[in-house]
Amino acid sequence: MKASCPVGVDVRGGAACATSPRILYWCETTDSQPFETGIQRVTRQLADGLVRRGADLVPVGWDAGRRLLRLPKPAEGELAADWLLLPEIPISVLGEGLDPIQLARAYGLRSAAIVHDLIPVRLPHLYDADAQALYRRYFRMFASADLVFATTDLVAGHLRTYLRTERLTVPPIMVVPLPGQFADTPRVQDAPIKRRPGDPLQLLTVATWEPRKNLLRLLRGVRLAQSRGGLQIKLTLVGRRGCYPEHDAEIETLLMTISGATARARTDNRELADLYEACHASVYPSCDEGFGMPVLESLWLGRPCLCHAGSAMAEVAPGGGTMMTDMADDTAIAAALTRLAAEPTLIDQLTNDALARPLRTWANYAADVASRLQLASAPV
Repeated sequence: MKASCPVGVDVRGGAACATSPRILYWCETTDSQPFETGIQRVTRQLADGLVRRGADLVPVGWDAGRRLLRLPKPAEGELAADWLLLPEIPISVLGEGLDPIQLARAYGLRSAAIVHDLIPVRLPHLYDADAQALYRRYFRMFASADLVFATTDLVAGHLRTYLRTERLTVPPIMVVPLPGQFADTPRVQDAPIKRRPGDPLQLLTVATWEPRKNLLRLLRGVRLAQSRGGLQIKLTLVGRRGCYPEHDAEIETLLMTISGATARARTDNRELADLYEACHASVYPSCDEGFGMPVLESLWLGRPCLCHAGSAMAEVAPGGGTMMTDMADDTAIAAALTRLAAEPTLIDQLTNDALARPLRTWANYAADVASRLQLASAPV
């Protein structure tokens, strides 16, 4: 029986679903939060793509009162399925000390999960003790999975290393890169009006206000670049504040010392696309990512991106339309920004490269996940 998916996908109807795989799809965190992180974008867009391919997708979560998997009411009691797929972090059940993949096995289900990064165990100083314990439980969970999808080779390697260090089983891990497509927005095909001599360089940064996103170094780099030769650089910072009040205060203090720098809360996709349209290039300063979606999303919207020459960006960024530098170095950031501001032809070339670069879509991503689930389901 079909049910309406709380991530905004209509899974009702369609004759193609009659013989398609039935997937219990864990999406309760995404359904409950009004804002959209990278993981939640993946959860929503993958759900939509799988349904469009004819998958019988049943949204599930955790019923703490009954200590059972929670299904939509029309589907209650119908746990017969091919897979339990976890595209997000199942915080509710992990918070009770339980392993959702082991629960799936108790129901006789095969399980697959997406691993986005291992930053909480690689940078534990950024998390309190309770969060560290929950994330350790989360990453140990992958040892029981029948199939794991990693966003990059880097993340796949981190997970293998972690599980071996914990003396746990390493499951089959397949690298399925995320797409560059920005939500449901059509790809920008035409080059923007060229920056005229004397116009300020308009930059956009989309990132949550948390220490690992490296916003303080970016702001110091902008200030340093502005001090060199009177370059005009304007930066718009778009992002949701995290849980780091002292860090937030440092960002706000720095913003007040930088001419033309402004900050605004994360907005909806339409307004964000308009902000990309108004800029000449984007800057993604993070030095540690599992993928770095804003890099490719910027290219999708026709704007080149300045990003880190390391971590997952070393896999994601090459291919045209990006400029890479050491984002762990204020001076290197300032030098890259100076080039972008002082060499208009560089922006033009990077923009042309961004427009010409092939980029994957969410339909491509869903097709890759679906085909691997079907292959894993085939009898040996």
